[in-house]
Amino acid sequence: MSQQLLFDEKYTARKRGSSMTKTLVCLAVSLLALGYTAYSAYSTQYSSPFTTIGQSPLEKLSQIDLNALIESKPEVCPIPPKLVPPKQDGLVDLSYFGTPEYKNHSLTVWAGAVKLYTPSFDDLGEVGVDPRWETFYDLEHYFKKTFPTLHKVAKLDHVNTHGLVYTIEGSDKGLKPVLLTGHQDVVPVPAETEWRWKHPPRDAYFDGEWLWGRGASDCKNNVVAIFEAVEQLLSSGYKPKRTIVLAFGFDEESSGTQGAGKITDFLMEQWGENGLLLIVDEGGLGIADFGGARFALPSTGEKGYIDVHIKLTTPGGHSSVPPKHTSIGMMGELAVLLEKEEYPLDVSEISPYYHTLQCQAKYSDALEPEVRKGILHLDDPKIKKFVLEELAKDGTNKALLSTTRAIDVVYGGVKINALPEEVVLKVNHRVSYESSLDIVKDHILDCVSKVAESHGLGITAFEEEIKGATAAGNFVITSDGDLDPAPSTPVFNNPTWDVLSGTIKHVFEDFAVYPEELFDPAISPKVHVAPSCMTGNTDTKHYWDLTKNIYRFSPVKQLSRENAHAIDERVQLDAHVEGVAWYYAFLQNLDAYVSE
Repeated sequence: MSQQLLFDEKYTARKRGSSMTKTLVCLAVSLLALGYTAYSAYSTQYSSPFTTIGQSPLEKLSQIDLNALIESKPEVCPIPPKLVPPKQDGLVDLSYFGTPEYKNHSLTVWAGAVKLYTPSFDDLGEVGVDPRWETFYDLEHYFKKTFPTLHKVAKLDHVNTHGLVYTIEGSDKGLKPVLLTGHQDVVPVPAETEWRWKHPPRDAYFDGEWLWGRGASDCKNNVVAIFEAVEQLLSSGYKPKRTIVLAFGFDEESSGTQGAGKITDFLMEQWGENGLLLIVDEGGLGIADFGGARFALPSTGEKGYIDVHIKLTTPGGHSSVPPKHTSIGMMGELAVLLEKEEYPLDVSEISPYYHTLQCQAKYSDALEPEVRKGILHLDDPKIKKFVLEELAKDGTNKALLSTTRAIDVVYGGVKINALPEEVVLKVNHRVSYESSLDIVKDHILDCVSKVAESHGLGITAFEEEIKGATAAGNFVITSDGDLDPAPSTPVFNNPTWDVLSGTIKHVFEDFAVYPEELFDPAISPKVHVAPSCMTGNTDTKHYWDLTKNIYRFSPVKQLSRENAHAIDERVQLDAHVEGVAWYYAFLQNLDAYVSE
């Protein structure tokens, strides 16, 4: 058979195929036309009208009816019902906590704890060796004197000397215990800033409305409120069905390793993995008004954490004959690059903040309608990009939508006429749920590699030699504090979330006071409880194995506390008393409404 014949047969086959292809294409086009007509009729009636090719996200969103969209998504942000503790003989109604008699008592015991200055420092030595820990003896003695019934009924265990663990036995040993926790320590007040306080930070000054002082907000407000609530319950003859555990660390402000880090070992021995029903610690965004609606925002998760240390060593020499770039100049170049190349914006269902946004989209009437609609359509990539960019215009939102980095420490050089031989840069990261520690490390290495390449430097990154040290110098990258994002507490079909939320609604709808100078009286008093995410970490980072239900929630109105960790830290007395009422009702509701 000749080559020409073969070619002709192939050509004929291609012609047959081409004809068949044309027939199939025509048939497909016809079917698509019919299908499009049917789909158009269907989508007009049932679906959002995202059908025009080339539409911008705003054009797409403008075609959606917001109310219809919200009604079509009943699964978005369901709010559990309000829970009021059943009446019991001897127990007071919440209105008791609003009386002048109780407020005066509460102020006295709270202020007494704030006056006892209990700072924790990053350079503290071991307990029993460093004398700066001894201030916690005074605070423990104060608690024993001020809350005598609790100390009579509860079993007190000391963990690493100053960690306080109280156990109040419940009548039903088949029920998992509840853990309420907080920390006794406060951030230090630098001596050089004390004069800038309106009222001295250690005086616990009360101006008739606010209590001023270091620790008034973070977090002796919570710790004392827990003590007050439990003391009130036990003094009234309350017998809990569920065992109550109170645990108070003493170095949360400097990582918590000696306090909560040791307490978790103790609790694991007592109760075992997943042995607790739930944990409530400080945190969250309290009760705040957003977009024309009132929200309570307990945190059901925390961003991850990693500190990256970058050291650059160079030969040094005399400053009279300098190179084009000293090690400080090269490290400065790296700092600029690290700040220029930000981590991407993202949010997904694995992040508690996703659910915060969903709730705000559903209930925040004053939020921009297109943003609300966009939040409920994050499955569309272009709309998601639009929404993320709009939300990120606010700094807090941006921090919750990405991994953040902050260059917090830099030092190098020892003499004005000597070239610096070593420079250190330290970068703090809070890692988003959509990212990871490895992504952060890869990003850091990429930036360092660009600077190293341009200056002929070696690199050792996270104990791996990437490029050998050169005569010009060497980068060494290490990390510490590595912590993945916290396991996210489930909120759907979770009775612990329902009790937490129901108690919040009861206390902050029925009992809390909202001063008009701080809160818009036109906003509905209805409180929408939504999961949120902590950008920082609490002592709960040590407690992950004890329960799947971890809530970081300070029961306080956000505008009723000011300046935690800062000058003029203060909290309103009414807000503190509302926290007492919340713990008081919450413990009762756990016994009444959770049977596991």
